[in-house]
Amino acid sequence: MPKPVRSYLIVPAAGAGEGMGHLARCLGLAEQMGPHVTFLTTRMDSAARALLSTVISRMPAHARPRVLQRLSGSYEIILVDARASSQMELEQLMRHGLVVSMDEGGEAARYASFLVDAIPGLPGTRPANRTSVGFLPLPRRARSAITLPPKKVLISFGGEDREDLSGKLLDRLLLGRVFRCDQITVVEGPLFGVREWPAGITLVRGSTGLGPMLSDFDLVITHFGITAFESLAVGVPVILLNPSRYHEKLAHAAGIPSLGVASPDMRRLRRLLARPAELATPVTTLNAALGKERGKQLGRLLETLQVHGSAQCPVCGRGGNAVTARFEDRTYRKCPRCGIVSLESFATHQMKYGEEYFSSEYKAQYGRTYLEDFDAIKRASVPRVRLVKELSGKNVDGAVVDIGCAYGPFLDAAREAGLPGYGVDVSSGAVSYVRKKLGIPALCASFESVARGSLPRRIRAITMWYVIEHFTGTDLVLRKAASLLPPGGVFAFSTPNGRGISGRLDPLRFLKNSPADHFTVFSPRGLRRLLSGYGLELRAVRVTGHHPERFPGILGRSADQHPGLYRLVRGMSKLFGLGDTFEAYAVKAEQ
Repeated sequence: MPKPVRSYLIVPAAGAGEGMGHLARCLGLAEQMGPHVTFLTTRMDSAARALLSTVISRMPAHARPRVLQRLSGSYEIILVDARASSQMELEQLMRHGLVVSMDEGGEAARYASFLVDAIPGLPGTRPANRTSVGFLPLPRRARSAITLPPKKVLISFGGEDREDLSGKLLDRLLLGRVFRCDQITVVEGPLFGVREWPAGITLVRGSTGLGPMLSDFDLVITHFGITAFESLAVGVPVILLNPSRYHEKLAHAAGIPSLGVASPDMRRLRRLLARPAELATPVTTLNAALGKERGKQLGRLLETLQVHGSAQCPVCGRGGNAVTARFEDRTYRKCPRCGIVSLESFATHQMKYGEEYFSSEYKAQYGRTYLEDFDAIKRASVPRVRLVKELSGKNVDGAVVDIGCAYGPFLDAAREAGLPGYGVDVSSGAVSYVRKKLGIPALCASFESVARGSLPRRIRAITMWYVIEHFTGTDLVLRKAASLLPPGGVFAFSTPNGRGISGRLDPLRFLKNSPADHFTVFSPRGLRRLLSGYGLELRAVRVTGHHPERFPGILGRSADQHPGLYRLVRGMSKLFGLGDTFEAYAVKAEQ
């Protein structure tokens, strides 16, 4: 079966103030991705656009990407490769597809759905979803040993070199007789303007990709950026001269030797040239990290990347919510309006709620299968049934419709309490068990798509026990649940508690350990206002899932060993509502 064709929009920043590195990287990626690539030139100046046009014209006709000057259309993936992007720029792009931000250093890093860092950042800075120098289009290693003192030296400071690092360095090299003119090659970027160069040096003009020529040199002097990593990947040692203190910090973090900021330290240069090991170490380290996988990792990622969930709040629909946590296959945001933490999942394998979900997968998480846990879940359902019965009162009758009923332990407990039940679940095996083994009517369907005519004519309550967090369209689910209930009918659900001890103690760890199919994280805080927007009056909250062993310090470490302390900490957890799960019970308001 042929692989589905994906569409890509590539948005590089290039030209004055941006250099040409982003564009060069994107052109290399476009050659890999084939003809279904479109370049958007809104962040490129006229010189960069001209260069893009020239490079594309040299490509085979069948593989040439399209070029747009204004944003239009929709795309599976939009790649933004820029030094810094604004939130406004990002939000405009997000209307047209899934945005992947590459080495983003601006405010868009707080809002982008998916961040890729190919160039290492500073330790302790915000993490990206994926971080690896393997995402750079780095050439194969061509030199196995370094040559010192170097006979051929390449000097390259990008497409613009606003600080004239090339000129400053050349003056000091020649004045100090470190190298002869015939040993030096200078790359004059397409945005350099008119410059005078010493007689005798070799000049390379307008190059957007140095990869093929790097192995011809024994040393490359550049600033922190893609050229440095390309050179190390080829096997050529690198010495940096950086334009800013920020670049200098990045160089130090990456372990690449530097001559300083703006003005080259020639004594430092001579020391480095006398220490082959110090120059060889970054070459060895980078190539060991790359292994055999280089140059194509970004393309492979983009080919498989897809999103489940949304950047907008799934409850109130608010956009522009900042990211609170990033992991390899997911991004979390918190909505300041309704307090919901929501998930955008990029996992290639999406959860399927078949027999394995209730058997082997359930057992891996809880130590036994769902059916082996049936009686325990049924016992836990007894107080839930009691509250539903009390809150619905004598004036409301009909069935309790349990959404995500699984194998029916709640429905079985409801029947024993005199409440007729009706199950809905996406698992055909679970629905068959409820029908045949328990003798309770049930429907195999998703709640979002089930028709009103398929449900009982009269509904007393709608329940969702550890189900609501699995929906990507929570607003639709809440509106539908409220519309199905008569005045006085009960809506009840249970879900993980974002304000429990685990969520308070270590929010990042709590989210990292959250199942990949939990698209929302609720908490009792703000729940009354949230539900009231759907005509539901919150009547009761039961905080559950109390785990004294999860408390910090000596309380948690000692709780399991001392029954008295265990009871004390558990009491504290109940008193302050620190359980890791909770149940909410709301009543449909009178109209």
